[in-house]
Amino acid sequence: MSRIALYRKYRSADFGDVVGQPHVTKTLTAAVEKGLLSHAYLLTGPRGVGKTSIARILARRANGLAADVDLASELDIIEIDAASNRGIDEIRSLREKISSAPTRLKYKVYIIDEVHMLTKEAFNALLKTLEEPPAHAIFILATTEAHKLPATVISRTQRFDLRPIAQADLVHRVTEIARLENITIDAEAINMIATSSRGGFRDAISLLDQLSVLGEDITADKLAVFLGIASSEAISVLVDALLNQDGTKVASELMRLMDAGNEPLSLTQQLLNTLRSMLVADMTSGKVVAKAAVGQSARIAWCIECLLRALANFKISGHYSLPLELACYEAVAGPATVMSGIQPVSVPQASSALQQQRPVAIPRDQQMSSTSTKSQKQKQDSGVTTNVDTVSLCMKGLSLIKERNNSLYAVMRSASPRIEDDTLVLDCRFGFHKERIEEYKNRQLIEKVMTKTFGREIQLDCRLSQAETKPEELNADMELVSSALEILGGEVVSG
Repeated sequence: MSRIALYRKYRSADFGDVVGQPHVTKTLTAAVEKGLLSHAYLLTGPRGVGKTSIARILARRANGLAADVDLASELDIIEIDAASNRGIDEIRSLREKISSAPTRLKYKVYIIDEVHMLTKEAFNALLKTLEEPPAHAIFILATTEAHKLPATVISRTQRFDLRPIAQADLVHRVTEIARLENITIDAEAINMIATSSRGGFRDAISLLDQLSVLGEDITADKLAVFLGIASSEAISVLVDALLNQDGTKVASELMRLMDAGNEPLSLTQQLLNTLRSMLVADMTSGKVVAKAAVGQSARIAWCIECLLRALANFKISGHYSLPLELACYEAVAGPATVMSGIQPVSVPQASSALQQQRPVAIPRDQQMSSTSTKSQKQKQDSGVTTNVDTVSLCMKGLSLIKERNNSLYAVMRSASPRIEDDTLVLDCRFGFHKERIEEYKNRQLIEKVMTKTFGREIQLDCRLSQAETKPEELNADMELVSSALEILGGEVVSG
């Protein structure tokens, strides 16, 4: 005999049972009690947070049904899966049937799940029904992607946005269900379940259900193996190495964890969760100060920024682990090294404090005039822009450009970008890189983003590096290969 899945067994039967959505359940409870029901509701939010459960509870409460009533036996409560009934014919059929009175209940309730899957024509047909519904009809639309719904449909509903369930609420509920089901599980494992479910109640309970069939005590170590994630101790070691800029340790730990079967994407998310918790702890303790250029909190923030870029790069990279490896390299190297074109910046210890107050260094063959130097010194003395501030702002500008045009960002990064006074200087190794950057639309984008980032007008100065072979001396094929290697990384193994 098959057993009932735990997420079904412990599905919320009334508004008081719903976990983590008081802003929704309180309002709907009041509407039912006062008889102020709307003709259409929209429930939106991540998967597994209670949208369908709340829809069913509202259908019961609107019709005065007990919490234990099986809705499958009620002809007046109709559930439609829009993913498999997404065409105009299904909605036309709904419109024809909705005009007839309920068979025995007060309201006919239509619950349309994953409503964003409807076709454009089906939405148009549904809109007409929502504009002039019969008094006995209530529509409850549920979706994980409300942005895909036409604004005209949303405007004719009462919208409720469900939130990911808080960690503490998930931990409490999983603990309670484990106790009721006589499942032995330690506190750290429960926390891991809550974290891995990312705010989804259904995912958390389903995972507990999977583990319970093993008939063994559930520990954090067993759960880590089951999920294919690293232990908290291993993540702590890796985080310490990142914050201490110990590249050798970071590389060896990454290799060890991936050899043990840990997924790079999961590792990235674990690192982010740990670093975020550390940053929040620093903020609440008052350790974070405005415009901090040095210190533990600034290092944590930089590592988080690198790992967030890795998350985005996993979607476009065909390489299994490269996004995480690149993020770790950037995190260890620091923003100054990354922005200097992969050339480490060596600062004598005795003058490090002084170095932080200097403007960005200019190559000797491009020294500023005495007038420009005097102007820069005045900026330095007034504390307008330090080297660290300039590098940070330049990194921010490049990140914004990457969001709009990833390939342009890659070409710019290969050109060792730097700020000189009010100019963004790019030293291009190849002629067609320079041409690409100087295209009208690209120049407009770069100058607009950098001007907004720095809060003053920034001009683009794109140069052809004199240190490299001139483009006319390069075979066109070799230039293309060299450019690809520069942007993507790699080496020619055979010619």
